[in-house]
Amino acid sequence: MKKSLLALAALTAFAGAASAQSSVTLFGIVDAGVARLSGGGKTKLGMTNSGYNSSRFGVRGVEDMGGGLQAGFWLEGQLTNDDGNAAGLNFQRRSTVSLMGGFGEIRMGRDYTPTFWNTTVYDPFGTNGVGQALTPGMLSAVGNGTAAVRSNNSISYFLPALGGVTGQFMYAFGENTSGGVKTNNYMGGRVGYAAGPISVHVAYGKTDGATDAADIKYTNFGFSFDAGMIKPSLVIAQEKTGGGAKMVAIEPGLAVTLGAGVLKASYARHDLKDSDNDYTKIALGYHHNLSKRTTLYTTYARVSNKGTAVATVQNNGLSNPGVTPGGNASGFEFGVRHAF
Repeated sequence: MKKSLLALAALTAFAGAASAQSSVTLFGIVDAGVARLSGGGKTKLGMTNSGYNSSRFGVRGVEDMGGGLQAGFWLEGQLTNDDGNAAGLNFQRRSTVSLMGGFGEIRMGRDYTPTFWNTTVYDPFGTNGVGQALTPGMLSAVGNGTAAVRSNNSISYFLPALGGVTGQFMYAFGENTSGGVKTNNYMGGRVGYAAGPISVHVAYGKTDGATDAADIKYTNFGFSFDAGMIKPSLVIAQEKTGGGAKMVAIEPGLAVTLGAGVLKASYARHDLKDSDNDYTKIALGYHHNLSKRTTLYTTYARVSNKGTAVATVQNNGLSNPGVTPGGNASGFEFGVRHAF
């Protein structure tokens, strides 16, 4: 009897140790709002989602294999909580498997490109909602490539902790069926420093087109300084094609902590090379934290087009109606975000 009890105790201890070495977490964000958009003398009112943070649902896990080596996975899908994901839930936000250790991290699957990540980190509005200014779809009139935000079939390497120095390098296969074709292949990287109040990074990437003229190259620089109550930021970004078309954008931003809330502002200027078809965008927003996980938010944005530019204010499919070339567009949004 005593031997049986000892064996059971040993087995229980072993099972407890094994389970302690692995963890699986369910997580998500549900963000819903209402927006009023105006342009071209017309107005549109509707429900939106992801005005503060992108709504999502995911599961992630880590296994500690000993000797400092870990394996992990991350499956994250987009939620359109305004219609209950009528198209069905998938994991297109991120679906990766990783090996991690003192050498850093090797990550494979569908993931953010380092060039997009360098934009969203330094945008006061996190490239979400009507205030977003420098997402690839809005940044450039020359095209943004299928790998502008996320890349399928990617292999990434992340540097280990090096006293504030950080870096990521990615190569993604375009999954082309014809030999020798490079269309949608992506290659890029991001390096910089983040420690204390200072964060500064530079990124470069390239998406291959069907021809050399259709190649798209991305370059951006981001900086922020967290002074406690006030956090100024700056993004300078450029997209260009092999055919010579180029768009350059600059976005200074500011976040000011006011008790339980944060006041955010940005100004973005987009200049198209050898063209008068430029545009600017201003955005002002306020986020009030009801708790660590629940936030009320409101944002106002206005776009001023020049020449024949028709940039709009939009959020997840809800965009300005009938914006005329060279005309103005505006949008107002309010909503609630809950994270779990």
